[in-house]
Amino acid sequence: MIATAPGKLILTGEYAVLDGGPALVIAVDRRVIAKRRKGPRGSSAFLLAIAEAIGKRLGADDPATKAAMEIFVDSSPLYDGTTKLGLGSSAAVTVAATALALAADHEAVPLIDRQQVLAIASEAHAMAQAARAAETTVGVRRSGADIAAGVGVRGSGADIAAAVYGGVIAFQRAAPEQLAWPSDAAAHGRAIALATGTADTLAWPSGVTLIPFFTGISADTAALIAAVAEARASRRVAVDAALTAVVRASRAACQACAAHVPEIASSALIAALAFAANAMDQLAIATDLPLVPDCVTAARSALKPLGGTAKTTGAGGGDVAIAVIPATEDVNEAKRLVTEAGGQIIELVVDQTGVDLQPDAQ
Repeated sequence: MIATAPGKLILTGEYAVLDGGPALVIAVDRRVIAKRRKGPRGSSAFLLAIAEAIGKRLGADDPATKAAMEIFVDSSPLYDGTTKLGLGSSAAVTVAATALALAADHEAVPLIDRQQVLAIASEAHAMAQAARAAETTVGVRRSGADIAAGVGVRGSGADIAAAVYGGVIAFQRAAPEQLAWPSDAAAHGRAIALATGTADTLAWPSGVTLIPFFTGISADTAALIAAVAEARASRRVAVDAALTAVVRASRAACQACAAHVPEIASSALIAALAFAANAMDQLAIATDLPLVPDCVTAARSALKPLGGTAKTTGAGGGDVAIAVIPATEDVNEAKRLVTEAGGQIIELVVDQTGVDLQPDAQ
């Protein structure tokens, strides 16, 4: 038996999601593959953390706890050779390995308890991130208090949720009744109560073409989060104003993906992503950090005549960015404009599956 899990892109809500703001997240069709190999493995901090998290719940002698130490995960699909793309590889690895470990005592492929996978993977991922923070400063000065609090280390949980559930989700660290955007569960999926927050299943508007592209730079997400936090401490008013704009833009993007009328959803999403791009520009200025690569700014300007826009994803600073255009426009022309702006087109689409279990063909 094998398990696979998708990578992700956080399209809006970057940084603000750590404070409880909404984030629009998509799972993408590059998947890690987890397999069991007899004999202890345990070379990855994330796999060790999975074994510890499962052991806390099920006991050290449970088959799932033991299986977690025998798992190997191929995360190469989320890289370009050795180049990090920022598709959430550690989260996908943790989710796939957790699902496979929990299936250890099943001869046939079982149904996945996604809430259990999410709870264990979230805990394990946070533990592994904290362990890494204790070992390295990743280029940013951190105090012991920062490390204890997880500053620049522990993510929002949005990447874990995307790997577990797949598709398009609005993620927020809040109780379901505190969601800031309307949700029609009958039309747009279920609101899922998560250990780390809430995820509302949405849909990508058919009238919007998504064009991911690599900026040519691999970003250090943990370092950027820590740097933004440091800038916020010294420039509170300006940074908070920018984060407020990020929240408003992200809320609008989530609302667009929950809209009933396709035409309204499409135009609203492109407008919200343009708003979100401007909010990231504002945050870059407020923090005096290089959050928006030049190729993203150039692509945004080039796509404006087509009714499109471009923006960073996740923490920004590099990795994969996105361009969007109305589906009525020529996608090849848009890709040409993005390439001329300095972006490297990457073929990615929304992956609806989430983590899965399959028979091992080998």
